[in-house]
Amino acid sequence: MKKRPSLLICLLTFVLLVSAGSTAYTAPKKGPVSMDSREFARARVVKIEKRVLDVNNPSAVEIRVHLLMLNGPRKGQSHVSLYRGENDLPRDMFYRQGDTVFVGISRTGGADSLEYVSIYDVDNTTGIVILGVLLVLTIVVVGRLRGVLSMLSLTATVFLVFYVLIPMTMKGYSPLPVAVIISVFSIILSVPIIMGFQKKTAAAIGGAVLGVILATCLSLLSGWLMHLSGIVTNEMVTVFYASNVEINLHGLALSGMVIAALGAIMDVCISIASATEEIFRVNPDITVKDAFRSVFTVSSDILGATVNTLLFAYVGSALPLVLLIAMRIDPGTPFWLILNYNPVLSELVKSAVGCIGMFLSMPASAFLCIELHRWREKKNPLPPR
Repeated sequence: MKKRPSLLICLLTFVLLVSAGSTAYTAPKKGPVSMDSREFARARVVKIEKRVLDVNNPSAVEIRVHLLMLNGPRKGQSHVSLYRGENDLPRDMFYRQGDTVFVGISRTGGADSLEYVSIYDVDNTTGIVILGVLLVLTIVVVGRLRGVLSMLSLTATVFLVFYVLIPMTMKGYSPLPVAVIISVFSIILSVPIIMGFQKKTAAAIGGAVLGVILATCLSLLSGWLMHLSGIVTNEMVTVFYASNVEINLHGLALSGMVIAALGAIMDVCISIASATEEIFRVNPDITVKDAFRSVFTVSSDILGATVNTLLFAYVGSALPLVLLIAMRIDPGTPFWLILNYNPVLSELVKSAVGCIGMFLSMPASAFLCIELHRWREKKNPLPPR
């Protein structure tokens, strides 16, 4: 009973530290941002006309894109979008005849003013639906009930991020405390859905929560050591100037680290808790020392596989950035200067924080699972054989 006040004090202290660390940077107040009201619709590219403007410069062209509106208030109407400039896009990057594209229609003034039609991306809704159906079918066929439950937990996490974290951030709330609370709530909600209500579920939840707390502390330490400029990317700066509220870039960067670490931490905690449960199921008389030794053997294998997964995922997603660095950096550029390049540094810090939190959550999950088994044996001792 005496441990409860101490635990409560520790949790309150952690929340205060997170709030203080995320509010260390204060963004200047900004006025309202002028937004252009647009109507969005789909259109089909009927014809593309291309004319060279300068015979001495074949790249200087005028392109007319003939559009037929497919939906919206202007359904059935035609429009021609004009582009003048350098035709230096890579092959297959421009629109083609027959493409269905998204368009935005805006006016410069009153009802009789000139309309501007902006062409956006090609409509790939059919491909997205097909891939989504294939993904769901694969998960249901292979994973069956567990696969369906995993999809439900993923949906819950996505809902929390898009309908809680982002709206609260856009309202000016500090994103880091919100991200931590959402991460803990997502763990408590998702792990039982995946594993059921068992002893190993409690161990996985405890280990994952501890991993998130460690990742949060590490992100705060990283933000303090590397200052604001080291972890804020160009995309975050763009968000800052495009918004009409005070967005804490420091807290936003740290929140990204915590959210990025959440999936890997939950993954390894579930695996370790399940492995520990199986060890005790196969050998109920195993000693604590032997149980830890067996769990750490399994942990080392999971660790190696997870590191490879994270490495290949990072290299695959950051391949254009790696190529850009290889092309833009001079041969004599110091190696540490490359590592301190903001996009590179932010990814390195994010990966390191996630990996450390994930690694430390593994023994925590094993310890909690073993302690739960020991507590059950003390409460309900096995009869002598």
